[in-house]
Amino acid sequence: MYFFYYFPVGINANLHRFPIMTAVYSVLCVALFIVARFFPAGTTFDVYNLIYMPEDARIVTAIGAGFLHFGLFHLFGNLLYLIVLGRYLEDRFGPVFFTLLYLSSAGLGNYAQGLFNIHVLDMPYMGIIGASGAVSGILGAFTVRFLASKMRIAYWAFMPLQAFTRGGVVEMPVIFAIALWFVMQVTRGLLQFEGAGSQVAYVTHISGFAWGMLVAFVGGQFGQGRVEALLQKGERYMREGHPYAAQGALIRYLAKRPDDAVVYAKLARAMVLSGNEDGARKHYRMACEMLIDHGHRGACEDTYREAARGFPRFRLSAGHQLNLAFGLERNLKPELAIVAYEVFEECYPMNKDASFALLRTAVLYMHSLSEMEKAEACYLRLIERYPEDQWADFAHEQIRCMTVRRA
Repeated sequence: MYFFYYFPVGINANLHRFPIMTAVYSVLCVALFIVARFFPAGTTFDVYNLIYMPEDARIVTAIGAGFLHFGLFHLFGNLLYLIVLGRYLEDRFGPVFFTLLYLSSAGLGNYAQGLFNIHVLDMPYMGIIGASGAVSGILGAFTVRFLASKMRIAYWAFMPLQAFTRGGVVEMPVIFAIALWFVMQVTRGLLQFEGAGSQVAYVTHISGFAWGMLVAFVGGQFGQGRVEALLQKGERYMREGHPYAAQGALIRYLAKRPDDAVVYAKLARAMVLSGNEDGARKHYRMACEMLIDHGHRGACEDTYREAARGFPRFRLSAGHQLNLAFGLERNLKPELAIVAYEVFEECYPMNKDASFALLRTAVLYMHSLSEMEKAEACYLRLIERYPEDQWADFAHEQIRCMTVRRA
């Protein structure tokens, strides 16, 4: 006699948005479980009407049954897979596509199990509930979309007759982790032909899984997964200290996803480590400008700070440099704003806003850092370089006031 359990605890991928539909389905499953378990007669709607009866096949109950569970372990197992894996899939698919996958997998899986109950087990009266079909669809689609990823799984192996027990957390390729799950479902499903217990809907698992894979393939997710695999490969090379290999993978990724600003910064870091300073400056600049254009100002400021540490007087194009300086000033980051303004005035002295950049530098020195001598030096430079500018008179007045205060 032996027991072996395992479940996913995470993957090596990033989330970019809150998985709203994953949260909605999780809450709905918990709510219906509480109602069915503790308040079966306390609502106007009988939740048991959602049980899918094979002899009375209806699409509404085939889908609705995917939100009912008969026990805590049943509920916990499905929610674990839904939350851990579903959120990543929804992040890549979007809420609409994810919803279509979830509901169709639940309905198709339960319908297939119903046919199996009628024609193989000869049990048309046995009701079917559980989110197993939907979760299996998620697993199928996940296999296609995250084929090159790695999954962290927690496991427990227990053989009481041999006095053996072992557990832990390991990382393995997604394809191996899910293949193990699929083999277990097929094996246990085949045992039902030999009269094994029919309380678990293995046909629901298998059919939902196959449907999820099909939906992902038809939706073009296999190609998207291969592109994301290039990014993961580049990040892994960076962690392992292979910047040249990382550059190759990241460049191939950006050829497919040219609008991914964050990855331009990753590529710049790889180029810094490989000694390609010109390439690093170029890609840091592309990352910063793209982040500004996309409205991700916080990420842009962090990337600019990183680039400025490695490359003194690092600059963007004139418009983006000034935009960045304004944003840094508004976000109460005076030291970095001063650097950005000074770089702008130094690199674009003929720009119509160069004198204004000097003025803002002086104001920041005066009011934010209380460095009056540096502020005065900026005003003097403004007067010297742009004597005919509209801000020259203002600079003269500020110097006069500072002189009076000192006297």
